[in-house]
Amino acid sequence: MKTMQWLKLEFMKTPGYMRVNISLLTILMISSVSSTVLQITRRVESTSDVNISGNLELLKERNEK
Repeated sequence: MKTMQWLKLEFMKTPGYMRVNISLLTILMISSVSSTVLQITRRVESTSDVNISGNLELLKERNEK
């Protein structure tokens, strides 16, 4: 908790134009990370579904032979 208070104090010490830039960069970073995580989780979900259904079909074909 002390770290957050220190960071807030340091942030308030910086000049106004720098604060705006830091804020915008922080928003951009959070947005980029969130978007990347969302894309990765969607890709993992879709690939795991395909692999499971593909494996089930392959097992059915082997059992029929």
